[in-house]
Amino acid sequence: MTLDRWVPFRNEAAAVRCRLFCFPHAAGSAAFYRPLRRFMPPEIDLCPVELPGRAARLDEPPLTSMSALMERLGYALKPLMGVPFGFFGHSVGTCVAYEAARQLCSVDGRIAVHLFVSGRGTPNRACANPRSARLLSDQDLLAILGRFGGTPAAIMQRPELIAVLMPALRADLALVEGYRVDPGDHITCPITAFGGADDVSHSGSLQSWRDFTRGKFRTCIFPGGHFYFSPAAGALAREIIQDLSESVSTRAADARPSI
Repeated sequence: MTLDRWVPFRNEAAAVRCRLFCFPHAAGSAAFYRPLRRFMPPEIDLCPVELPGRAARLDEPPLTSMSALMERLGYALKPLMGVPFGFFGHSVGTCVAYEAARQLCSVDGRIAVHLFVSGRGTPNRACANPRSARLLSDQDLLAILGRFGGTPAAIMQRPELIAVLMPALRADLALVEGYRVDPGDHITCPITAFGGADDVSHSGSLQSWRDFTRGKFRTCIFPGGHFYFSPAAGALAREIIQDLSESVSTRAADARPSI
């Protein structure tokens, strides 16, 4: 089933009032968000998205075209957009989340209520590597993994497991290396930017997201580096719940007819 491949962890119970679709870092899988998912209340369904070329989708070639990815996501996620929804992206996943907030809508035309970005500046400023991802050697890619951390030592020490990661890592870097958006082409929903206090990869560039929305904007910094998620999962969840609930309420109030 298409939905099972794209969103392997989800809740379709009647209690769900909002969904948050989450995109991982380069070569990351949907399982990256499972610890965060456990902190969500029943009314918020945190839905990690599994992109082609990793985990249960290793048999599919990873995508390097943002337009092709958006086309496929638009089809795959529609069945889950019957309730208000938002997007979350970490590291290179921020580009995917931002483009999803720009392009994707429900069957009846509703758009995202909130965008959460994490660990990366805006597409016009962020660059994973100044060289083309297609020209990077495996050693270059290993250096990127080592610099950002987050890959378990048990994987880094096993060449056969690293070899499995390489195609998705190379493809994800290629996906975003040429992705640029005019800051004048704002989205309307609020943006919340998260980051780790010790993460040098964004170097204060989280504030650049302010120019990409006509809605509210704020930043929230947690202790830790690029992968601050593990120790901060509970606190991060509370921030997400607060902003998402407020955005859903505001959108519902705006949609009510005036008397």
